[in-house]
Order: sequence, then structure tokens, then C-alpha cells
Amino acid sequence: MAEILKAHGSKNDIFVTRLTPDDFRTDADMRGFVRGLCDRAGPLGSDGIYFYDARQATPQAWFVNPDGSSAEFCGNGMRCLGRVILDQRDADEAVISSGDTRYTVSRGPTTPEGVSQIRLEHPDVDFQDIEASMPELDPVLTFTAVTVPNPHLIALVDKYVESDLIALGEKLAEQRGPNLSFILPVARDDIFVRTFERGAGLTQSCGSGMVAARAVYSRLGHAAPGLPVTIHNAGGVATVSLRDWHPVLQGNATYVYRAEVDPAAPLPPAVEVEVFGEEAAAYSRLDSQNVRWLNTHITP
Repeated sequence: MAEILKAHGSKNDIFVTRLTPDDFRTDADMRGFVRGLCDRAGPLGSDGIYFYDARQATPQAWFVNPDGSSAEFCGNGMRCLGRVILDQRDADEAVISSGDTRYTVSRGPTTPEGVSQIRLEHPDVDFQDIEASMPELDPVLTFTAVTVPNPHLIALVDKYVESDLIALGEKLAEQRGPNLSFILPVARDDIFVRTFERGAGLTQSCGSGMVAARAVYSRLGHAAPGLPVTIHNAGGVATVSLRDWHPVLQGNATYVYRAEVDPAAPLPPAVEVEVFGEEAAAYSRLDSQNVRWLNTHITP
């Protein structure tokens, strides 16, 4: 049996488990395990899973989307994994390797509601030239391509239309293209971001999407790089600033429940879980403020 921990960053819920891809007989077995675990129609469900090995000084991590495809990393998931590592080591800072990149995670301030926050430092953003390879998506919108290191396309909009984001995101997904985000500015330091993710679809939030959007926001001249910008999304709120185009993302890393599963067997119809009730209640108090903001500024 293996313990899995479900956590979330802005309701982008991610499983974290001390397993590695080598713990499975085949790659197909590992990806089948992930699909079953993340299936929303099954007994559990999530937006992906972080496998990790913390036996060395720099833990190694592997992120897999709910459809079984691999990703370089997951920003919200890395905050959750970061908290797990920091709690295990009783530390305030750690470095974690995911894909080809190392990320620094550290403890942020606990909110007045009692919500634990984690600060995640990214490598420098990389803006891409998309003129030659960009698919025809929308004749009205202007897109900026950036890797953080996940690839993203970002568009600034004057009105958020969710059906447009989904339609364009699905078009990109058919071509195994990048993640797609819309930015709706409300104030210079207060914006809304929603992302359609490769391998996951429309999620409550996307950590790398928030970082990519924040970088593009400054690239287009709407905010100085060093300004901490509050980013609202459907699942919560985070802040992002840029240090010489080196993004720093801070937001919640909330434990939801833990459970034990057998990686070598199909999931049973029901799985017993141990719920972190106090953490859920604290996040609910914090999230109520974001819900009021969304109801005021975002047209359904």
C-alpha cells in the first residue's frame, strides 16, 4: 500500500505521493494508475499527481496530468509538494528538481484565516517567437508565447468569455499545443487569470499559467516587473512578482485528505480518507473573499 496526500493550490487539487515511476512494472501501469486516481467519476479524483523521491538532499519529482501525460512541472502542485517536503524536514526552505529544472520553495506567511502559504521561485521566463508556428486561433486577440518552463499562450481580454477560452484551448489541445490563458485586468495590481491546461482542460487555477500571465502583463507594459500583482482565479488568489524576469509565486498549499491505495490494483468503489477539516475550514474563510471579488468583477 502507498499513502497519497491530496492538497490544493487555489483549488487546483493535486495528489502527492512518495512513489516514483520506477515503482511500477511498466510505464503503461504508472499512467493507468494516474488516470484511475485522478478520474473525477471514480472514488477520488484530482487535476494530476506529483510523484517524488526525497531520499537525497534535492528531492526529485515527476508530474503527471490526469490523462496520463507528463508535464515539465505544475506550479500549484509544486507549492503543495513543497509544503510536504518542508513539513517532513521541519525546514523553511528547500530545492526540488522537477523535469530539467530546480525550484526553490519556502514558507510564506500564514493568512489571518489560518491558511498556510508557500512561496515558489521559478527560473527566468523565456518569451518565444510564435509568428512562424502560431496556429490561427482568433483574428481579434493578440497572443504572447512564453515558457515558465511549461509552454503557454497568453491573451489580454477586455471581457472574460469562458466558452471562448474552452474552444480555443480545445483547438490547441488537438495539436498538443501549449496551455492557453486569458488575462482580464481589473486594476494595475489586481487581475483575473483563467487557464485551459494541456492534459487537464479547464481547471480552477493553474500555477504556471498565473506566472506566465504575470510575465506577459509586464511584457505588455501594464505593471512594473517588481510590483506584486494579485491574481484571482476561479479557485482562489495568489500573488506574483518578477525579479529580473525571475517569477516568484506565493499562494496557499492546503491539505485536503490522506488515504492509502494499492498501486498494483484497481481502485475499489470507495476509498477511506482522513480529512484535514480545520484546513478546509480556514481555506473556506479565505476563499469567501475571492468569491465576492469574482461576483463583483467577472461576468459569468
